[in-house]
Amino acid sequence: MALSIGGNYGMLRSLNNLRSTQSKMNKSMERISSGLRINSAADDAGGLAMGMKLSLEVAKTENVQSNVANAKSFVEAQSSALETAADIVSEMKTLKTQYDDATATADDKATYQSEFENLQGQLTMLTGEKFNGEALFGSSPKQVSTTSDGSRLVNFGGIDLAAKLGSLTDNSVTLATATVADDPSTVPDESVTSVEDQMDNAFDGITSLIGTAGGHSSTLGFASSYLESKAANLEAARSRVMDADIVEESTNLSKYTMQYEATVAAIAQANSTQQTVMELLLFPEKK
Repeated sequence: MALSIGGNYGMLRSLNNLRSTQSKMNKSMERISSGLRINSAADDAGGLAMGMKLSLEVAKTENVQSNVANAKSFVEAQSSALETAADIVSEMKTLKTQYDDATATADDKATYQSEFENLQGQLTMLTGEKFNGEALFGSSPKQVSTTSDGSRLVNFGGIDLAAKLGSLTDNSVTLATATVADDPSTVPDESVTSVEDQMDNAFDGITSLIGTAGGHSSTLGFASSYLESKAANLEAARSRVMDADIVEESTNLSKYTMQYEATVAAIAQANSTQQTVMELLLFPEKK
């Protein structure tokens, strides 16, 4: 191979390869360190736009899922309170049976009545229960969106416990509340009901409300499950677009590192060849 003092084309080409390889090394290191295949619009403008849209949809879906979960917790709190109310009314019915026992003394009846009044207080407390500052019970239903665009609303709440309890929580209602006359020939005043009837009506009403709350909980549960699956699918789609393949990038980094070192060696060799020419010029062989 001829030696010349002209342009060192081998070294120039090696320098170009060195810059290219270094750029690829930096890109692989950036992807490995960030975990992302697309770190700027220059990497993939279309992919970046799609990834940003998917990220937004994931965030919106997760927020909707959180709202639905909160609504489900609200309904579950309602169900728990209603079950407690049903147990209280059941206990009231037991107290009434004990109160009407022919062998019960006046002191016994006073004790039963005191327990009855305590249970009335518990029922009153339940009607005023709150969840995160919001009343658990009331006639006005609430709504929660189950879609990120708000196009699908699900009703929940709207359960009026006080209406089902009627006057059972009033102090005027006692275990000795008037009963229908025993004489079949007597036509009772239909406005007068026994305490047993009031408790039976309240118990039936509460069990009906428990069924309503159960329906709301089921609907919200299905919505929550769907949103959870949707968020996972959206996140997987976003990952396929945006995330880097760490194994691939690690392999590329190793390959580019070897190329970089080989190119540096080639440049050193090219410089060595040029140096040889200079030595021949500066120190010609003596005759």
